[in-house]
Amino acid sequence: MQTIPSPRGFRGDVNGLRAWAVMAVILYHFGVPGFGGGFVGVDVFFVISGFLMTGIVIKGLEQGSFSVLAFYGARIRRIVPALLGLCFFLLVLGYAVLSPPDYKTLATHALSAISFVSNFKFWDEAGYFDISSHEKWLLHTWSLSVEWQFYLLLPLLLSAVWRLKPGRLPQIYVLLACTVISLGLSVALTDSYPTTAFFLGYVIFACWSITKLSESIG
Repeated sequence: MQTIPSPRGFRGDVNGLRAWAVMAVILYHFGVPGFGGGFVGVDVFFVISGFLMTGIVIKGLEQGSFSVLAFYGARIRRIVPALLGLCFFLLVLGYAVLSPPDYKTLATHALSAISFVSNFKFWDEAGYFDISSHEKWLLHTWSLSVEWQFYLLLPLLLSAVWRLKPGRLPQIYVLLACTVISLGLSVALTDSYPTTAFFLGYVIFACWSITKLSESIG
């Protein structure tokens, strides 16, 4: 049987991880037995982003063609249209079914989602697993905000390191240092401030960015 060739650079294994992550999150939210920890699918997406975005940045730096603005533009085109469409749809729906106070809250959450700071907004309001959070239509955008903040910082960090000392090994050292610091903060905060540790969890990106860098060295 003839197989259809994959587009250049397409990773079937990564695409499969995306599918499993989505399924796990959906089944968790529907309360399917055995998927009480399905929210870990969000972490899987963090892993994928750290892996893929680091590859894009490093490849561009090695070829001398990387542009921070072009990187941001590509991410904006991929994320913002769908996010704006979702927020617009929910605001129209909310206008019809929500009370004025609840609609005001929804509008505030939509603004924070579009600004990619919703993780800070929800962190300030309540914990992700609190009962009150179940009524927040845009609660899921907290992870998108974390992801976007990672997109903003990653190319700046890697570009700066590359200018100081080109090569993949220095990048690994810097990301390893970031991982140790962020992991230490996460461990220290989890017991006393679990909501803070949850909504500001950048450590997964850093860990798997290192994986992407090191796979072609060792």
